[in-house]
Amino acid sequence: MKRLFLIIPPVLLFGIFVFFYNGHTTEMEQKKEETRIAQEKKDKEEETRKQKLREQAQIEADRQKKELADKILKIEEDARNKREEDERKIVAETESALAENRRLAALITKLQKDIQGMRVARDKAQKDAIETKLDIERSRIEKRNSELEIQRFTDMLATRIKQSTLLAQQDVANAGKKK
Repeated sequence: MKRLFLIIPPVLLFGIFVFFYNGHTTEMEQKKEETRIAQEKKDKEEETRKQKLREQAQIEADRQKKELADKILKIEEDARNKREEDERKIVAETESALAENRRLAALITKLQKDIQGMRVARDKAQKDAIETKLDIERSRIEKRNSELEIQRFTDMLATRIKQSTLLAQQDVANAGKKK
């Protein structure tokens, strides 16, 4: 029996251990199951939250993409409008420059005609001035020639008168001698 005393307490202790072990094991399994269910629930909630965040992020990304696309469209439209306005300005400036060019070309043509007319008038005036100077010089020469001719004629008359008075005196002297 002594041997029984040696075997019974460990068997009893082993039985108590098994009883508590099984109790704790079932409790542990229940806790594990509860923990697993709680974890699954938490994972599901986390997944749901993540899904909501993904959806919100997707919505935000779509909104940002739309805003960016709108901004790009607005920038492109502004650039196109500016380019069209610049082109209109260039066309208007070109037309204005061409009109100014035509006006200036007409003015140049008119001024060239005026200059040509003035040159002709100047040449005619110069020719008339030269003709007038020549006429004045001819008149002076003729006046001088006339004065010289008058002087010569006067000298000739004076000489003839002198000669005729001398002849008359000689005739009177001859007639006085004859008498």
